[in-house]
Amino acid sequence: MRRIKNIYNAFCLATLFFASCGNKSHLTIDNYPKSRIIVLTDILNEPDDSQTLVRLLMYSNEVDIEGLIAVSSCHQYKGKNDPNPDRNTVHPDEIKKYVKAYGKVRENLMKHIDGWPTTDYLLSVTGAGPEGFGTRDIGPGLSTSGSAIVCNAIKKQDERPLYVIINGGANCLAQALIDLGQEISRDELDELLKNVRVCDNAGQDNAGAWIAYNFPDLHYKRSSHQVYNFMNQTGPAVWDTTFYPGKAQHLWAAEHIQNNHGVLGAIYPTRMRWKDPTTFSTIEGGGSGNFIGFANRGLYHPEHIEWGGWGGRFKTEKEKNIYANQLKWAEKDLFYSEDEFKPYFMFPEASDNWTDPITGKEYNGIGVPIFRWRRAYQNDFRARMDWCVDDFQTANHNPVAAVNGDKSDGIVYLNAIAGSMVKLDASDSADPDGDELSFRWFYYPEAGTYQGSVQLIRHDNANVKILVPEDAGGKQIHIILEVEDKHPEVPLTAYRRVIIKANNK
Repeated sequence: MRRIKNIYNAFCLATLFFASCGNKSHLTIDNYPKSRIIVLTDILNEPDDSQTLVRLLMYSNEVDIEGLIAVSSCHQYKGKNDPNPDRNTVHPDEIKKYVKAYGKVRENLMKHIDGWPTTDYLLSVTGAGPEGFGTRDIGPGLSTSGSAIVCNAIKKQDERPLYVIINGGANCLAQALIDLGQEISRDELDELLKNVRVCDNAGQDNAGAWIAYNFPDLHYKRSSHQVYNFMNQTGPAVWDTTFYPGKAQHLWAAEHIQNNHGVLGAIYPTRMRWKDPTTFSTIEGGGSGNFIGFANRGLYHPEHIEWGGWGGRFKTEKEKNIYANQLKWAEKDLFYSEDEFKPYFMFPEASDNWTDPITGKEYNGIGVPIFRWRRAYQNDFRARMDWCVDDFQTANHNPVAAVNGDKSDGIVYLNAIAGSMVKLDASDSADPDGDELSFRWFYYPEAGTYQGSVQLIRHDNANVKILVPEDAGGKQIHIILEVEDKHPEVPLTAYRRVIIKANNK
């Protein structure tokens, strides 16, 4: 799943050969590169954005961060006149505080895995968006340090898509589009925007609607409900369930993040419920779900939002007027501030049906595409926090999931005849710490275009047989390999997605 230190991971398409029903077929590996990301955050509105920033920094080796921008939102803007002064402006210095703390543990992180950006670099791409609310504070001549960073990233000569993750208001991106429109023609801007993807966390101002209305071809998805399921009370628990979820998650964070895990963990804040300071809230209200998918390229492909993974799952047809539901918590004059930009269109969330393999409990709904992976992504974060203070020999590291001899973290594609038997082999999987491995193969029907039943034989073995249904011709079948090490304290998981294209006989 990850590039453990000294394990080579090429960016290429590789073709391997394997035996299936006595015939030679080819298997193609897509090792796509690190993703470019910009994160817009209304940090200090409440503690969850600061919590999310800690997690992002702990995965900063897995992505190329091209912007960390402090932005306003319906909860935090100049002119709000909130009794909490933090909610009356934007806070780039708060981002810098966390980046500097990360810099103090970076040397130890380098003992475990390569690719961690320097503090100086991260500070160089830290900036601020407009201080005011949404479209009230954008226009020609109103550029900010944050909009300049976004402009530079959009104009950068890089074939990789740029993912703009909005964990706050969208007006910094809107201002960047205005800035670019003053500099280049609309046709040139539209051409640049073909390489931009926007992921909006719930909609926290009206600028997202402005963007979607004025740039209807822009790839823009909005998570209105799924995002809240990253660490909510529904789904698998990785905490002590004798306590209510908020307190239990706080106790988990105190043990595995805040205490004895270095200076970055020490400033991971405690989050209490909004307007209820006596009750613990669940950690990381949702923003982490917008970038965490990039962490495992063997499972998640950000260019296929319908496939799912740690970052959730979305539909591929845009829907009209997906309400920025954070506006319902704002002042009344902001409730319907998107209306002037209707109709606007965005990609909506998708639902999953999932049975927890450990508890046998069945889940169905919009939150499932994220929380079905919770045990894995929480254990992963916990292990990475250990890397801040532990040596390589005393910490745990992710196994390497191999498919038919390929040990990269690429997604696997293969062709098979409908009605045939496909054999897949994960026996070359390995663990850098020498831990014993367990295997599980499962079918992910919502991710593919074939959604009937698929039979997996010996799904809990390194070797699996998959019967491709007779009626699957012309369809895709998604099979997920899950390899977990049997570490006694913090088991870690690696994934590989196998996409079978079924051909007619």
